[in-house]
Amino acid sequence: MCALPSFVEDIMASCLGCRRCEKVCPSFKYGGCSPWLSMLERDNANATMCIGCGKCSEVCKHTDPKLALLYLRAEYLNSKVPESFESTGYSIPPASEEWKEKVPEYREGNDVYMLPGCIVQGRLPYLKYAAVKAFGALGVGLAELPENTCCMYPVPFRVMEEPERNGYKYKMRAKAHGRDMVTLCAGCTDELGRSGVYAPHICTYLAKYLDRIRKLPGVKLKVAIEPGCSAEKHMSDFIEIVKATGAEYVGNAYGCCGKNVKGISDKLMAERQAECADADVIVMGCPNCQWFYDNYEGGKPVIHLAELLAMAAGDTETLKFHKIPLNI
Repeated sequence: MCALPSFVEDIMASCLGCRRCEKVCPSFKYGGCSPWLSMLERDNANATMCIGCGKCSEVCKHTDPKLALLYLRAEYLNSKVPESFESTGYSIPPASEEWKEKVPEYREGNDVYMLPGCIVQGRLPYLKYAAVKAFGALGVGLAELPENTCCMYPVPFRVMEEPERNGYKYKMRAKAHGRDMVTLCAGCTDELGRSGVYAPHICTYLAKYLDRIRKLPGVKLKVAIEPGCSAEKHMSDFIEIVKATGAEYVGNAYGCCGKNVKGISDKLMAERQAECADADVIVMGCPNCQWFYDNYEGGKPVIHLAELLAMAAGDTETLKFHKIPLNI
């Protein structure tokens, strides 16, 4: 088992046992992870039930349970750096380029750099097209950052020393040469931000262009919003952008999708689907969430925020890649 870094031991030792974390943990609600138990008793197996939503750390005034649980999971699983990272820079193998043959040829711009993230590169590569089209419709040129890599959030990278993990983040910042960077995943934004690398999620960046969004042809859809755990703090930006496209926001509750945590994800996904029942489509801010929603049998259609903006500009090319069809 990989040893815990000393700073993680310090994080765990700072837990007061107040159990406030349990009250907000979506996994604990259904008999899963107890952040408190993992921290105080070093219960690594319990930590594997952690979804990684971060709500425990949001309410904790003394320490950082989410960070500790990431390392506890890595220790329990005896994690190793993925082979795909060694060869590609991503935690999962990138998808083939065949998807590009199914969309019109497009040109990237030169105003802002995009950090796609591993899930987009490996499972939802068409979101890169949607993002370029969305930004272009607003008069902002978007291009994929050359030689971008993983943000270094995934559990297996916890076996690396912090300076090594940070090095990959700093390299991406250096590659941008001072140009603005944006992400398609708020989890990437948060992880990069921990190391002082500023790359906002596209929802906060696009919120600066509401007047331009309102001038697009727009969409006529009833929309629910599931921003993803890391982007919940930007919910007001999501709502403003959705409304600016002409879509009707149904005012749904929102929460964690459960990822792939056995015995937990099915219950949480059922919650999400129920609260979005009145919508035609669910707008996502997290590519990983989108992957799980789009593979949920009988679920609502889902689109990424970038796709909503592209649709508002008249481009629906990426919808063909979705498993659950959106009828428009």
